[in-house]
Amino acid sequence: MASSAYPAMAAHNLELDDLFSGTFQSVMRIEERALDNRYTQGLTITDIHTIVAVGLYERNPMNVCATRLDVTLATLTTAVNKLEKLGYVRRERSQEDRRKVLLSLTTQGRKAYRAHLLFHKRMISEALNGLTNEEQRVLAHALAKVKGFFDARA
Repeated sequence: MASSAYPAMAAHNLELDDLFSGTFQSVMRIEERALDNRYTQGLTITDIHTIVAVGLYERNPMNVCATRLDVTLATLTTAVNKLEKLGYVRRERSQEDRRKVLLSLTTQGRKAYRAHLLFHKRMISEALNGLTNEEQRVLAHALAKVKGFFDARA
């Protein structure tokens, strides 16, 4: 490759980096603003992601939720303590193995889960609204490849 191509390639890579970083930051800001509704008011993004990791109608052991979030059990315990006090999560001992602590959502937790799911559906729908079906397909294919790259290194 000619050395004259390097500045253009570097600029292109910086543009892509800006698009990745900027998109991530924009989604996080939008997601934070979306928490200002009657079902999720006062919760943080971390709280919502913990609620999602528990699962809508599931009863999961703590280690399953910790794995979903890629956090330690100690970190999850802190998050669950808060959500349990606020009435979003229920903790109970497994009848089969009393050493296991199972997590489930309360009615309030399921409402927060659904509100967050609805937010994501609307956000994606609005973001893709100006794209043709073919553009959406190409975008999904490209993002799957990029996600695979990052997942392999996470």
